[in-house]
Amino acid sequence: MSDISTASVVLSSFVLLVAALLGWREWGDRRDRNPDLSPEDARHFGHQDTRRSMGIAVLGLLAVGLVIGSRIPSRIGNKANPQFLGIWFGVFLLILFLLSLAMIDWLALRLFARRHRNEILRERIEILKEENRLKKARNTDGNGHGDGPLGDLFP
Repeated sequence: MSDISTASVVLSSFVLLVAALLGWREWGDRRDRNPDLSPEDARHFGHQDTRRSMGIAVLGLLAVGLVIGSRIPSRIGNKANPQFLGIWFGVFLLILFLLSLAMIDWLALRLFARRHRNEILRERIEILKEENRLKKARNTDGNGHGDGPLGDLFP
């Protein structure tokens, strides 16, 4: 086996190992996920599972492409081997697709986090309003002034 063939087998083995570890992690995430999700969260996680499963499949195809591409001669006579070019162009496209999936997943996670952060902030504001209303209903001034923007919530 040539040095390039050996290196491609090692690299593709590493890519397959990463794919297997990501698959195991994805399986664990699905297994441990709370079944009582809101519709928005269920949709988010469903799309996330699809993206990540596609990424794992692309990693597997990429590993195969690396092994096959390294075994095909780059030239036939004085001309470029079209099969060689096609396989390595496919590997290039798989890498671009994998990067696109990662970017989409990152953006989706940011939107998910923003939605939950806004939900937490809305709940916090409602709690503070309720505390203020209860304090005013009890007619207590806390420190005797109650002149802050939310009254005197923290005695």
